[in-house]
Parts: sequence; structure tokens; C-alpha cells
Amino acid sequence: MAITIGKAIDKLLFKMKIDKPVRQWEAVYLWKDVVGEKIAHHTKAEKIQYGKLYISVDSPIWRNELVFHKEELLEKVNSKLKGVKLKEIILR
Repeated sequence: MAITIGKAIDKLLFKMKIDKPVRQWEAVYLWKDVVGEKIAHHTKAEKIQYGKLYISVDSPIWRNELVFHKEELLEKVNSKLKGVKLKEIILR
């Protein structure tokens, strides 16, 4: 029985017990799609560490504004991830 490359990769990641961290990294690549062009212009998803998404912000004004929307942004990101959830967004 033949399986797709995607399924084979999923099985390999699961066997190596790294499937969840790899899936969490999708958030870095999805950031622009989740937040839209305007916010993405002022921010950059940098890394995932221990279930936290680190975002660099280009100005204190934008950082302050996004602090009020962290929970909403976290929910949007998590809704796009398959089978994993991030715990927090860190703005810096």
C-alpha cells in the first residue's frame, strides 16, 4: 500500500517525537496571513520556544497597541495550527 510523502513525513516526525514542535513552527510562516498586511508590515515572527511565539515589533507604539490584542492574535494563530496550540505571544 502506497502512502503520500506528507503522510510518511508525519509518521517520521511522530516516531521521533518532534511532531508538535515542528507543527508549532508553522505559526512563524502563518503570521503574515493571520495578522494581515498592515500589522505584518510592523512586525516579524522570529521564533517558537517552549510553546511561545516571539514577535519583534518595529516601534513602541505598535508594540503597545498589540499588547491589547495578544489574546485575540493567539486565538487566530492557534486556529490555523493543526493539532497543536501555542501558549503565549511575546512582543519585543
